[in-house]
Parts: sequence; structure tokens; C-alpha cells
Amino acid sequence: LFTSGAAFAKDVPLNDPAKEAEIRAVMEKDGYDVRSVGTIDGKFEIYAIKDGKAWEVFLDQKLMVVEKNPA
Repeated sequence: LFTSGAAFAKDVPLNDPAKEAEIRAVMEKDGYDVRSVGTIDGKFEIYAIKDGKAWEVFLDQKLMVVEKNPA
């Protein structure tokens, strides 16, 4: 049985301005200049700059960093 990923993924829609503002505030508090916010596999995916370096940061639903990679 196949179902679409959206059926079981707990992604917040990209068009949720309140959640995006909350994510941006959390990231900016940690010194990031946020370039984009999205969702993937139930996590928030953020592309940002910190200390002159590009980062791809993944946050869980509680906005805690679960993965951070140089972009």
C-alpha cells in the first residue's frame, strides 16, 4: 500500500507566517542570518549565514537543532 508522504509527514505548511517568524527569531537569537525556511521529513530546514559561513540547519517540531551542516 502506497500513500503520499504528506499523509504521514507532520510538516508545517510553508505558508505559515507565524511559525516561520518564530523559527527566524530562534535562529537570529543564535546569531544566524536566515535566508530561507522550509520543511522536509517532519523537520524544519533552514538555510542561514553565521560568522560568514553558510549553514543548513534542521530543527525538530520543538525548534531544537537536530542537525547542522555546512552548506
